[in-house]
Amino acid sequence: MTTQAIEQAGQPEAAAARAPQTALAALTAAALALPGLAQAQIQTDYLYAHYREGDLAADQVQAGQTRERYQIDTHQFKLALPLADEQAMTAAITYETMSGASPWWVQPDINGKPVLVMSRASIREQRVDTQFSYLRALAGIDWTATLGYSHENDYDALSGGLQAEFTPEGSALTYSAGLGYSYDRLNPTVGASSTDVIDKADKDSLSLFAGSTWTINPQTLLQTAVSYGRDHGYLSDPYKRAYIVDLSDAIRDARPGKRNGLALSARLRHYLPTLAAALHVNYRYYADDWKVSSHTLELAWHQVLAQSWRLSPSVRWYSQSQATFYAPYYQNLRADGYASSDYRLAPYGAVTLGIDLRKALPQDWEAGGGVQWYQARADYALGNVRLAHPGLLEYWLLNLRLSKRF
Repeated sequence: MTTQAIEQAGQPEAAAARAPQTALAALTAAALALPGLAQAQIQTDYLYAHYREGDLAADQVQAGQTRERYQIDTHQFKLALPLADEQAMTAAITYETMSGASPWWVQPDINGKPVLVMSRASIREQRVDTQFSYLRALAGIDWTATLGYSHENDYDALSGGLQAEFTPEGSALTYSAGLGYSYDRLNPTVGASSTDVIDKADKDSLSLFAGSTWTINPQTLLQTAVSYGRDHGYLSDPYKRAYIVDLSDAIRDARPGKRNGLALSARLRHYLPTLAAALHVNYRYYADDWKVSSHTLELAWHQVLAQSWRLSPSVRWYSQSQATFYAPYYQNLRADGYASSDYRLAPYGAVTLGIDLRKALPQDWEAGGGVQWYQARADYALGNVRLAHPGLLEYWLLNLRLSKRF
């Protein structure tokens, strides 16, 4: 899973209603990824993605050698099928292969500088994920039910959800709400941080959201939402440890058994007819009871070229504060017993640059691809970061897509 996904994991994005049938809707439908019943054709999609993290420099690693990190190859197949009586269903299956080394813990070198201790061997994993959704209009409300199952060597997750969208007659506002639930079972395998890690554990996650979409005019949409997420159970990482200076040793990662978070988001879509282009602006604020708070701002430009091409450059900025119990390493044991040096709980900022290109082909085919570059650094964060984590990510993400309508 990419860091961008990690940053938003468990925090449902605003679900918005179907856009009106205008030039704005035609231009931005794919990028908005809105649910709805407007799909009137069978559509199949294939996505390939290659994710590769940047190597760690020798001075970032305790062993003093350059180390490779994770790379992930993803294949996804998706089918969208309209049914009778304003019904539709979609099905998607994703297959991923993952390999590489992962940070194990952080400890100080002889000068007190944080350096990484990496996993001993290359980790090799596979993941299969299946997702189904069923859409139906009842009593003027569009309902969407979802069901998913994900399996890895050491992890199983079963999830489901329900979403509703309603547009009052003659209104420029569409209201949406939904809930989701996931039950996850963890069985650490070879590569876990040590023999003192749990044999198995589980957690459950609940998410709720409510939002609205305002059609300001035929060229402009504004979407706002509030979402709540609750995780309960085993929330530590069995593949990471935390170093205690007074013990001259690392102990297992230990985090609270619950986490509650709240997110506020807004998305603006504006179509410019004279330029055949659309501007997308997204903002999201998140805060939880681990004292992690974050800001995300994303700008994207979707430009139609020669009628059948669409070019979409984007830039995204992210900043978060640290969890209350996080530290790169610890002088001594905390009184509450918590300890985690996971870079995902550290204070940092990140910048993502991306570009996407799509081409409409004869016979209702479409091909496309894109590339993203991501870099996390303490310098990009709001406020001053006293001690930067040495394991902050840099990665490249390449994706290729092919779709067909029948």
